[in-house]
Amino acid sequence: MHIDPFNIAKTCRNCLATMAMVAAVFSCSPSGGSKKDDGKAYAMLERVAEMNANGDKQGALQLADSAISLTPPDTTLCWLLSEKTVALVDLGRMTEAVDAGRKALEQAVKTADVEAQLNIRGALGVAYRRKGELDSALCEYDKGIELAVREKNTEYEIYLDNCAAVLFCESNRFDEALRYSQKAEKAALAAKDSVEWLSARANIGGVYMKQKKYKDVVRVMMPLWKEVESLDYNVLTLKYLSPLLKAFTELNDSKSLSLYMHYADRAMQGMSATSNGVLGILEIKATMLGREHRYTEQMMLLDSIAKANIQNHAMPEERLQAERAKCMWHLGMKDDAFCTLAQAYQRLDSVKKSDVERSMNEFAVKYSTLEKEMKIEQMNRRDAEQQSRILWLAVATAVLGIAVCIVAYRKRIAMQRAELESKRSYINGLENERTRLAKELHDGVCNDMLGVTLLMKTDAETAQCQLKEVWRNARHLSHALMPPHFKYATLPEVVQEYAKTVSNDEDKEVRINTAGNGRWDLLPQKESYELYRIVQETVANALKHGKGSMIDISLHADDNGAVAIRIENECGNNQPTGESGTDTGIGMETIRMRAASIGAEVNTAAHDGIYMVEVRKR
Repeated sequence: MHIDPFNIAKTCRNCLATMAMVAAVFSCSPSGGSKKDDGKAYAMLERVAEMNANGDKQGALQLADSAISLTPPDTTLCWLLSEKTVALVDLGRMTEAVDAGRKALEQAVKTADVEAQLNIRGALGVAYRRKGELDSALCEYDKGIELAVREKNTEYEIYLDNCAAVLFCESNRFDEALRYSQKAEKAALAAKDSVEWLSARANIGGVYMKQKKYKDVVRVMMPLWKEVESLDYNVLTLKYLSPLLKAFTELNDSKSLSLYMHYADRAMQGMSATSNGVLGILEIKATMLGREHRYTEQMMLLDSIAKANIQNHAMPEERLQAERAKCMWHLGMKDDAFCTLAQAYQRLDSVKKSDVERSMNEFAVKYSTLEKEMKIEQMNRRDAEQQSRILWLAVATAVLGIAVCIVAYRKRIAMQRAELESKRSYINGLENERTRLAKELHDGVCNDMLGVTLLMKTDAETAQCQLKEVWRNARHLSHALMPPHFKYATLPEVVQEYAKTVSNDEDKEVRINTAGNGRWDLLPQKESYELYRIVQETVANALKHGKGSMIDISLHADDNGAVAIRIENECGNNQPTGESGTDTGIGMETIRMRAASIGAEVNTAAHDGIYMVEVRKR
C-alpha cells in the first residue's frame, strides 16, 4: 500500500495556512452571510482541517458541508472546498473530489490566493491519479510546479515534486519517479524542511520497493530513521515505516520486522482507523500473521480492514478479498474461500478491463498529439529549406537533425500502431469467442431445451433422458468459462483438473503427459492463462469434430523457459475439415490470436488418422 505525500504535507501546511488566512477572511467582503456566521464558518474550517489530519474523513466531509451551507466569504469557502476534496479523495469518491476541487480552484483564482491554488492543484492531481486519468493528474502537477517556481514558493514546489514522484512510481516510470523524489529531497534539505525531506526519502524507498529491490529499500531508508523518530510526527512515521516493514517481510528479517512494527504500533495510537497510514500498517501486520500461521487473528484483522475500507478505499478490494480467501482456506472454510476468491477474480477482471479501455483512450489522445507534432516538424523543415540559400552549412546540419527526428517519430508511431493493432486483434479474438459461445448456447442448449419441451407432451421418458444430456452440455460449457486460478496452481495442475472434468462429462478419455524439468511456477500468469484457454479451445474442437475415444495432451517445459503443448486426437482416414483441420474456423483463429498475444507459434498437422495441434513458446 502506498501513502501519498499529499496527506502528510497537507497536515502541517493547513495549520500554517489557516493562521495566515485570519486577516484575509475578515477583510474580504462577505458573500452573503453575517459576521457571526463568517466567524463560525472559519472555526468550523479549522476543525475540518484537524479532522482530516487525524483521519476522520467522514466527519470532516459532513462538517465541511455544514460550513459551506453558511455561505462563508470566498477565501474561507475556497479552503473549505479544498478540505472537502481531500476528504472525498480518501473516501474513494474521486468524481465528487474532482468536482469539489474544480470549484475550489475557481474560488482560489477569483481571490488571487496563490497558496490555495498550489494546494488545490496537488489535491486535484491526487484525485485524477486515483481515477486513473494520469495525463490530467500530471497536467495539474505541472501547472502547480510552474506557479510555485514563478512565485518562488519552494515549500509547494517540493510538495508537488513529491506528488509527481508518486504518480510516476505508480505508472512504473521508475527513472522519472526517482528523479522527482531526489529533486524534492535536495530542495527540502536546502530549505531545511525535514518533513518533505523525509517524505521524499520515503518515496525513494517506495520506488525501490515496487522494483522489488528490498535491500536497496533498507539501504536508503535506515540511515535516516533517527531523524524520523526525532520528529515524532505519526503520519510521517507510518509513511516511512511502510516500505521498510514490507522490505523486512520480503527479506525474512523477523527481528527487524518485530522491532520496527513496535514503532508503528506506537505511531498508530490516537489516529483514525480509516487513515491511509494506519491501513497500510495493518495490511502488513495481516501478512505477518499469515506467515506465522496465526490465521484466526489474521482473519479478525482482515475483517477490521474491510470495515475501514468502506470509508477509505486504501487497499484494493480484489487484493483484500484474495487475502481473506487464502485465510479462509487455511481455516478449513473451503466453500467460503472459493466463493470469496471468485469474487476477487471477478473484481480483478473488471478492473483490468477498465484499465485496458482507459489505456486505449489515453493512447488515442497521445497518438493524435504525435500527429500534430509531426506537422509542426514538417513546417519547421520547410522553413529551414527556405533559409538554406543564406546559411547553407547551418541549414544542412539542421536538416540532418530534423531527418533523425522524423525517423525516430516514424519508428515510434509504427511501434504504437503495431501495439494498437495487437490490442485490437486480441479484442476481436475475445469477441469471436463470445460469438461462438453464444452460437453454442443458441444452437445447442436452447434448441435442445425446446426439443425437450415439445417431447415432454408425447414421450416423457425420452424427454427426461434428453434433459440429462442438456444438463451435461450446459455444465461442460460453464466449466469451460470458469477462469483458472494460476496464483495457487501451475498450468499442468489446472489442465489436469480440466481433463478430469472433461473425462467425467464426456465419453472420451483425456490423458495428460508432463515432460521436462522446467519450473512451471515461474511461468507468468498471463501466459499460463492464454495457454490454458488454447488447451480448452483445442479439446473442445476435438470433442466436437474428432473421432475415437481418446484425446492426448502433452505438456513440456525446459530449464530455459521454453514451453511446448501438443494435443492429439483421432480424425479418421480423411483429411479433417472445418474447426478441427483448417485455419478458417473461429476456434483456430482464436487459438492463433491467443498464441500471438504471448509470442507463441501454432502448428497443425494430420497424419495417419491423427490430428495434432502444437503450441510452442520460446
